[in-house]
Amino acid sequence: MIDVYIGLLVLWPVAAGLASLGQRSPATRAALVMATAAVLAAAAVGLATQAPLTASPAFLASATALHVAQAAAFLFPAFFLFQGLKEKHALVIVFALMQLALAAFGEFGLAAPAAVQTAVAVDGLALALVLVVSLVGSLICIFALPYMKHHEEHLHLQTSRQPQFFMILLAFLGFMNGLALSNDLHVFSAFYEATTLCSFLLIGHDQTAEAKQSGLRALWMNSMGGVFLHAGILLIQKQHGLADIQALVNPALWSGMSLLPLALLAVAGCVKAAQLPFQAWLLGAMVAPTPVSALLHSSTMVKVGVFLCLRLAPVFEGTTTGRILTLAGAMTFLGASALALGQSNAKKILAYSTAANLGLIIACAGLGTPLAIAAGTVLLVIHAATKGLLFLCVGDMEQAIGSRDLEDLRAVIAKTPVTALAAVAGSMAMILPPLGMLVGKWAVLEAAAASPVPVVVIAMVMMAVGSALGVVCWVRFSGTLMSGVAVGPQPAHTSPLSTGLTTGPILTLLAGAVGLGMAAPWLNALLLGQGNPLAGGWGLLPPLFIVAMLGWIIGLKVLGRQSQARLATPYLGGLPQAQPGSYVGPLGRNWTLSEGNEYATEFFGEPKLTRLAGIVALALLLALVGGALL
Repeated sequence: MIDVYIGLLVLWPVAAGLASLGQRSPATRAALVMATAAVLAAAAVGLATQAPLTASPAFLASATALHVAQAAAFLFPAFFLFQGLKEKHALVIVFALMQLALAAFGEFGLAAPAAVQTAVAVDGLALALVLVVSLVGSLICIFALPYMKHHEEHLHLQTSRQPQFFMILLAFLGFMNGLALSNDLHVFSAFYEATTLCSFLLIGHDQTAEAKQSGLRALWMNSMGGVFLHAGILLIQKQHGLADIQALVNPALWSGMSLLPLALLAVAGCVKAAQLPFQAWLLGAMVAPTPVSALLHSSTMVKVGVFLCLRLAPVFEGTTTGRILTLAGAMTFLGASALALGQSNAKKILAYSTAANLGLIIACAGLGTPLAIAAGTVLLVIHAATKGLLFLCVGDMEQAIGSRDLEDLRAVIAKTPVTALAAVAGSMAMILPPLGMLVGKWAVLEAAAASPVPVVVIAMVMMAVGSALGVVCWVRFSGTLMSGVAVGPQPAHTSPLSTGLTTGPILTLLAGAVGLGMAAPWLNALLLGQGNPLAGGWGLLPPLFIVAMLGWIIGLKVLGRQSQARLATPYLGGLPQAQPGSYVGPLGRNWTLSEGNEYATEFFGEPKLTRLAGIVALALLLALVGGALL
């Protein structure tokens, strides 16, 4: 059955995607997507019952897959080079040529590495990513069915591009599962590049000038990450003659040796995870349809980067390289949290928050202790459910009112109450105990406190300040959605999605975000092999959960009473009014009343803060490579 589970997880989505390419019937395409979601969920749960395990299914065994991986090392960069030449994009061309040169050197200039005996290794980390991809990713694909129909109606397309869209979307899930399960560096690299291709195609799906530009930005940045990945793999091949990932993450293998190859792999992971200063490709992905943004931010693309760093984490424990990586992750957490605070675009808030929380997971990888790795894995799972939920909610609300600006989303609860309440619950899950991300941050700080060297202490301060900024950001976000009717003019309305295929995934992800938040102590104990999940401070979580749920129920009742009350106009202190919603001010000018958040752009605006945070983050990544080289 192991071969069957793994085959379904990797091959079925690719086959279903190819089948959807030839389907013009929406009903047949929907049936394929729904069937794929069911198959992936069943196979992922089935695999979970067998973990931990090692296996060598025929299609992923090194004898079979290595030839495909070797071909992919040339084919993907060749396609990227073609795109770069076609669009006359210098950076895409340069990084594609560098990848081709590295592939040629690895093929003809180095001895082949020792054969990997076990092609698949399913430990807690691999299983976590497989479950995230198969469950969260599948729900996003289901949400995409009504969304893309509405999206294309809005664009007034004469010919639907949904067949291509769903082909890539479904294949993406299969490639991600293959990456999570691969125990061969070269096979892993092939899946890594496949995700770069998928993201490029999905971001540029609408084929507008902005979409094409954003797709090319994602392509050159992630191709640069591919250069670091291939360089690290070739150094490992030369230094150790190995491609077995499980063997390579043994700290004894690296005793007294340079960690430069692993530092290069970590930089590749940081690029893929949109860490500062490489966050621009993820921000550009917002031009894509919301299911693409949700998939890239929650369950696929960015998770590749943190998965790679967590996979290498045992070697980083107690090393200078690991401590610098912790500091780099903490820097992104702080910088991206501050940048999120200065945004009014709801998708941009989510994008910066994604980069920030992935920085927290990168910091866990740098610490490298079992406690830190467990905390990072728990954060990976909880972040996927919570951020997937928030992106779907923002996409649904955008369809309902025709805007994704937070100020326009004021009082959106009156138009889409289920979606708005789910978004509020998701945003609270990011900051309030005992739900989700706060539990993970608690575990991260606990892991960091066990290594009180100066660099780690600085990282802890950054994480604490970043968490405080995150609280302000999410309180503002949820408060705006729940606030009263805006005084200013309302944006143009479109019809909301409001179908079972929309609310079903949203409510399922909501249940997952809350449930996983509550299950965090058990997940943590399972990953650490501990008996009592509520030992120590974790025992406070059940009573905190009860208090939080009571507060939520009371809040809903208060909200219900407020929604029936008649809103009074603002008190103007006796100023004359020319018309409702305005007043006559200085020089007899008529001023329109408006309400809005304060974004403090002089402190949290992008131009200055991006430059400053990006320079510091880049310096840390250079120190990561330079320190390992020395």
